[in-house]
Amino acid sequence: SSTQQIEIAQTSPLTEPSVCLDCIAMPAGVPAVPAGQPSMTSVNSGPQAVLEGVDIDDQLWRGRRASTALVKEHAQRNEQVAAEKGGGQGLWNGVIFPCMANILGVILFLRAPWIVGRAGIANAFGLVFICCLCTFVTSLSLSAVSTNGKIMGGGSYYLISRSMGPALGAGVGLCFYMANSIGAAMYFMGTVEAWEIAFPDSQILKVGDINNVRVTAFCILIVCLIIVGGGIKYVARLGTFFLMIVLFVIFCMYLGVFIGPDQPGTSDSTYEVDLTSTDGSVSSMMVEWGGLARIGRYFSDNWGPGWTAPQKGYPNDTTEYNFVSMMGLWFPANTGIMAGSNRSADLKDPSATIPKGTLFAQLSTSFIYLSFIVLFGCVAPRETLLNDKFFASSAAWPFKEVVIYGVMASTIGAGLTSLTSGTRLLSAIAADKTLPILRHFAATPGKEPRLALLASGVLCACAIAIGELNAVAPILTMFFLMCYTCVNASCTISEAVQDPNWRPTWKYYHWSVSLFGTIQCILMMFLMDVLKAALAIVFCSVVMAYSAYNSHAVKWGDGFQGMKFQLARNVLVKMDIKAHTKNWRPQVLVVTEAQLKGQGQDETLHVDHPELLKLVSQLKGGRGITIIGAICSAKGEDAIKERGFFLRPDDTNALQDGFAAMQQLLKEYQIEGFGHVMYTEHFLDGLQSLVQVAGLGSFQPNCILASWPKESLWRGRDRKAYLVRSRLLRMVQMAVAFDKVTLVAKGEMWPDLKENLTGTIDIWWIVGDGGILLLLPFLLKKHKVWAGCKTRLFLISEKVGGDPVQMEHDLKAYVKDFRLDVEVNVKVIDNELHPEVQMYEPVLQEVPEAAPLDVSSITVMSAPAKGNEPPHVSTVFSLDDPLPAELLSPTAAPASATPAPPAGPAPGEAAPPPRRLSQQGKTASGDKLQGDDKDSPRRVTSSPAVVQQDISQPRPNLERQLSPSWLDANQLTACSVDSLKQQLEGTAKNRGKQFVNSSEQLSSTTACSKQELDIARELGKVIMEESAKAEMVVTNLPDMPLGESAYGFFELVHEITRDLKRCILVRGTSSEVITQFT
Repeated sequence: SSTQQIEIAQTSPLTEPSVCLDCIAMPAGVPAVPAGQPSMTSVNSGPQAVLEGVDIDDQLWRGRRASTALVKEHAQRNEQVAAEKGGGQGLWNGVIFPCMANILGVILFLRAPWIVGRAGIANAFGLVFICCLCTFVTSLSLSAVSTNGKIMGGGSYYLISRSMGPALGAGVGLCFYMANSIGAAMYFMGTVEAWEIAFPDSQILKVGDINNVRVTAFCILIVCLIIVGGGIKYVARLGTFFLMIVLFVIFCMYLGVFIGPDQPGTSDSTYEVDLTSTDGSVSSMMVEWGGLARIGRYFSDNWGPGWTAPQKGYPNDTTEYNFVSMMGLWFPANTGIMAGSNRSADLKDPSATIPKGTLFAQLSTSFIYLSFIVLFGCVAPRETLLNDKFFASSAAWPFKEVVIYGVMASTIGAGLTSLTSGTRLLSAIAADKTLPILRHFAATPGKEPRLALLASGVLCACAIAIGELNAVAPILTMFFLMCYTCVNASCTISEAVQDPNWRPTWKYYHWSVSLFGTIQCILMMFLMDVLKAALAIVFCSVVMAYSAYNSHAVKWGDGFQGMKFQLARNVLVKMDIKAHTKNWRPQVLVVTEAQLKGQGQDETLHVDHPELLKLVSQLKGGRGITIIGAICSAKGEDAIKERGFFLRPDDTNALQDGFAAMQQLLKEYQIEGFGHVMYTEHFLDGLQSLVQVAGLGSFQPNCILASWPKESLWRGRDRKAYLVRSRLLRMVQMAVAFDKVTLVAKGEMWPDLKENLTGTIDIWWIVGDGGILLLLPFLLKKHKVWAGCKTRLFLISEKVGGDPVQMEHDLKAYVKDFRLDVEVNVKVIDNELHPEVQMYEPVLQEVPEAAPLDVSSITVMSAPAKGNEPPHVSTVFSLDDPLPAELLSPTAAPASATPAPPAGPAPGEAAPPPRRLSQQGKTASGDKLQGDDKDSPRRVTSSPAVVQQDISQPRPNLERQLSPSWLDANQLTACSVDSLKQQLEGTAKNRGKQFVNSSEQLSSTTACSKQELDIARELGKVIMEESAKAEMVVTNLPDMPLGESAYGFFELVHEITRDLKRCILVRGTSSEVITQFT
């Protein structure tokens, strides 16, 4: 590439002398400037710096291409394309002549006078003007689209498919292809009608016989197929020749109208016409033609319509016409405006020639049409116009054979153009591979599309078999209007969505004009014929559906994508972030670790927990947003290093490959959502990022789904097991902090998407969580995997102190009000059979409810040191825990006071069991305090409750004094009094907002106490008695007790859910997600 030299003057400040940079001696050892890099030289006489080769400096731009090189390559590519076209066709031969030849067809010569006789001058002028207006507006839209970038082969199909998408482009493109092929049939039948008039004695069969039209048209079709198969250059030459003939014929028609009848010395004329009856017999009739000499009389007589006037010109046509149906008959005469754009691959400069040539052809032909509509009504009476089916030739100068031969030339030329356009259109559709069934019709570049031409010939022959031009024209109209609708709509949508790439250079365009054209085309379709319009739309829709199914990989940046973007943007901006209870639906963030395996094209994404993908796919009955968050961590290593995530010199597409693999996973598991691969140095960094930034606006995840690790992974005291436990608990804590529902899936064999289960889904409802526990099974049963399962709801009640019968009655009323189809079961706990899980009421000293918690009144006393052991105090208890009587004192003693010995049980009484927590998880995260001593072991003194309680009551003010003997007896850890007070303050303020209370809980490996495990085992036995064969159990995730270690908590949950086939542990947000109201 060429280099640029930029001279930068090095001016000295103020009066300091200039310094020549080349005169400065370089120190020894300093390397010279390498070749190809900017060098500093002296230019002219002044000290200046010259930047030479700055755009190709390999050190500055690392091999990136210079802009000058890109510009040169673009120019060379354009030259190469032009050379392949052989220079290409220009404005006249490439656009104007083909368009005019296709527009000026058989309808003008064979049907225009008859339409004036039927509809009258006013109605005929109106319907022709409406048709011309439709094509004029479409030409403006076509000009805008064609100047918005380069146009390749396919013309109008290429414009629509790249503007509106491959599916709609294929549907409308195939309709346009059929319109061109059927249009060729209409032109060939018009040729036969002219041939019958010119040479009635030289017909294959009898004149007027429909079979004569068919056979003769078939012969003309075969000749035209041979010409088109020879190449477009022959068609272009013949088309231009035929167009010159047509223009000469039109000139003769104008002269004949103005000159009048050729009988000298008369003001009117009568002549004889041959009429063919329905049985094929031929008769003669004298008709009148007065010319412009009787314009006043004819104009007034022909102004109004004559829908019921008798006509013998077309005896086989018994249609009862009106304004709209007559417009359907005429409209094909206005089509052909896209004949030039259909040759886009052969044009020298499509963007420049298509707008000018199309508009010139449309405006000139519209003037010809409208002028002849008025002139025909002014020169002959209605009887002549209705009975002389070839009045255009009768009114021609100097003799009618000029028009007859001209019509034959024009129809053959228009038929050739239609066959050429249709053939290239079908080849372009097949080459895009959006319709695999048409793949055989794609032509090799530089070759003629012979198979596509054969298909066009077959379709044209089928239309010729109808044999009646008036029957073919309305069908043709529907296909053309479908195409024009989409051309106008593409401009409207591109402007409406404010697509940055929508930059047409055509100045005479406005989106409102295209919108008007869209509406007009749709109205015309349904007004002309509702049935035919519906059939055309159905045909187009079927093709669109087939194309959409086979074109997922096609990305053309169409207007529909922009429309979807704008719609999604507007919805996101206007939707409330906080959803109402009636509108709540699970929007799940699936958290899993993943690895990229392989290199280059063989690189794939492997997730650690594929069972989560199965579960979330089966949850799509909630129709919420699903986000798969796959975290690829570098295991603590720097991601920007050799072979790191962000620095792979041998495979720069590694990151993008990961995202492509994620999309494949979504498709494989039929997940209606999004996937995101998070590349981080540490797993926890990615976890924190996903929880905080996943989603957008009201589409942020409100649920986090993770997998409970296998026992072999978490049951250990090494660093690996610590990381496994820590990750899950940290995730739960983040979900609690951001007010998101936590879902933990436990179990290894989750059902495949093709299975059909027939067991039960059991809900063990222990604490209120806003209803998410009850909603999940309902949503799962919407999927075919779980549709055959039965849902059972279990509540635990005590035999002593409770009324199970009343509880069951109330529970049935509850599920009925909330419209839940579940079987209700109340599980009664016999305290004699299960003494470990009996409940104890707290014995607390309370003050009035309005009094806040006064943490300053709490005194923690230190036990005397034993040997070298430091004094310690444990905080593993709950504010709601009923402490033994010996640990309570009516007043707080000073810290320095000597503690009294603990009071033991009365003589003859057994020591009471430790008081249990009766308000699990609902008093607050701070209900359970913990110690901070790193050296002391932690013991659990509280467990999940099994009775649902009301936790809305305010917390009482408590005054407690802990005796050292009680602390020592429970082997509790030590913490400072200040730390205890701070945790109590947090407890009162952040009720339910914490799951983990200290980072030391995560690192501790102290086992769960035997008493806690016994309670967990007993609760697990209660669940197993009913749910051993259940397909899935849904229950509450216990909160992590204060002072409990992560290891102990995992043991606790493991015992509760041991041996269950599948289990989902749920921790709600206490915000209602179901409602009993409509």
